[in-house]
Amino acid sequence: MNPLFSRRTFLQGCTGFAAAAAFRGFGITHLRFDTEQTPALPSAVPDQPPADRDLLVLVFVRGGLDGLNLVIPFNTSNADRQSYFGTLRPTLHVPAPHTNAARKALDLDGRFALHPDAARGAVGAAVPNGHASDSGGFYELFRRGDLAIVDACGSPDITGSHFDTELYVDLGGKQNPGGWLARYLDAAGEPNDALAVAPQWGISPSLLSLTGRSAVAVPDTQQFGPQWRTREWTAHEDAAALVAAQRTLLEQMYRRGGDFIEQVGQSALQNYDMLRQVLDTPYTPAAAYLTDESHVADYGHFGSSLQAVAQIAKSSLANPLRVATIDVGGGYDTHDNQGVLEWNGNARYCRLVANLANNVKAFCDDMNADPAWRGRFVVVMLSEFGRVLYQNDSGGTDHGAGNVLLVAGSQGNIRGGQIYGDWPGLQTFGFNDGLQITTDYRQVLADVLTARMGIDAAQINNTIFPGLNYTAGLGIGAAS
Repeated sequence: MNPLFSRRTFLQGCTGFAAAAAFRGFGITHLRFDTEQTPALPSAVPDQPPADRDLLVLVFVRGGLDGLNLVIPFNTSNADRQSYFGTLRPTLHVPAPHTNAARKALDLDGRFALHPDAARGAVGAAVPNGHASDSGGFYELFRRGDLAIVDACGSPDITGSHFDTELYVDLGGKQNPGGWLARYLDAAGEPNDALAVAPQWGISPSLLSLTGRSAVAVPDTQQFGPQWRTREWTAHEDAAALVAAQRTLLEQMYRRGGDFIEQVGQSALQNYDMLRQVLDTPYTPAAAYLTDESHVADYGHFGSSLQAVAQIAKSSLANPLRVATIDVGGGYDTHDNQGVLEWNGNARYCRLVANLANNVKAFCDDMNADPAWRGRFVVVMLSEFGRVLYQNDSGGTDHGAGNVLLVAGSQGNIRGGQIYGDWPGLQTFGFNDGLQITTDYRQVLADVLTARMGIDAAQINNTIFPGLNYTAGLGIGAAS
């Protein structure tokens, strides 16, 4: 090695890799040091949440949720009714309300209805395999005005590819540098160490920052740390010395200067110390989350992730939680054997939507149990695209276009209990034979950001979603 090759030169050459590692959840975004001493949290903490700005929780259902069987157009028109129940989905439709079917959709507004497994526990929803989390799901949130539904929503940069379209949604546009959530934090004037978490194994690209922000991955609240586990291969009496040495090396590396990578490292270490004390403290949620593997297809990850967000948010941290992102898995790419309502046999789809609805409802109830957080959080749930309008020969649905987007809040911070967007009908197919897209998903996000997060239209159009030309939203967010 060239003896003149300095540490600073090395770090500058590695900045691109190290920054990417930070954002994607490798190394400094989820560290574990099994030290016996944990720094105490400051006794004085700011108001929660900070700066009169609601906590934003982004739930990204990756894989392409079939929104047409979640929110059913049972009475949008005679033509739609004949198409949905007949020619398009003769065996894959959800029975309409007011029929004699044992399990059927629940009427939302006289035009659209909700899948019964997204309403488990609500009056009129037959509930097989009951669970403590069955408290009405999306139906109860909609009924009490805490859930807004946007239909025929989607990305203008849709390609039919999961990977391309997901990335364009994460970046907020096809040509944008970095993630839109990171640019939101920039526009809001949040400090670079503002706490953003991803309770999962990796950091979503929506948090990819070009300005030195780092996010913290929390793959497991019980084993908060990196992908290595020193005590799995080191004797207990040697582990403390080993991890102390690891910590010392990292601290020395990141404290010597003000370079970009050093700043990111310092921020990550500080946020790690803060979160570790929170996650090492037992937490009893105020509502039952759905993590039972007999009911969900993702091993309970989504419910556990939302619970972790609630625990962190309600811990009155000196560096309060600003943003959380959760990527939902479990098999939403339903090309075959999608299923409809069955719990005996093919229960795939009903387990998928129960996982979403029960856990979002539990999170809202858990947060609302703390008076300081009532009306101070917003959950946005979206998917990269919907499915085609018609079922295929394998009992499933292929990649489509327009879809539902859900916005949940509480205490009037959103105008819920309504279905927004221009419904295009089922007579004209959109991209890939999916539902036509009539609302750009960024319009909905901009609506929430301007109403609840203190962002103005100029910041939307110049920084967060460049070129969007946003002027006004759909009216979902209620001005704070």
